[in-house]
Amino acid sequence: MKNAKDFGVVKQVRMAFRGRNRLPTLIGFLLGGFVPLAIFFVSHYEACSLVDLTFAKSGPWALVFGGLAYSAQTVFQWARMAFTSGWKSAGFCLLVEGTMVSSHIAWLSIAALCYLVAINGIATGCRLTVGAK
Repeated sequence: MKNAKDFGVVKQVRMAFRGRNRLPTLIGFLLGGFVPLAIFFVSHYEACSLVDLTFAKSGPWALVFGGLAYSAQTVFQWARMAFTSGWKSAGFCLLVEGTMVSSHIAWLSIAALCYLVAINGIATGCRLTVGAK
């Protein structure tokens, strides 16, 4: 049985939005898409500055770093399929994840958030679809 990451990016998108796969894709967005959404809001509204980080204030940043660890692997895998270069994939992953967490330009961080919700949602939905067959 093939794994979802064995398919290319375009094939995963087609698979995710096929009629019989819409339920796993919806669940994929609920599971995978929630992570970047949570990272965005915790990093922008709940976490303190990294400069004045103390043990008592580190809880929100632990959540952010945990979410980034979850999301970055999927984003890197997708970028690797799209760009076929490890360097480009790592750069893309760092740029998109970092922009979402640290940019003070609202539209830019929200654009990165949308990319990450889509990538994590579709990838998780495809994993659920392939796993169910």
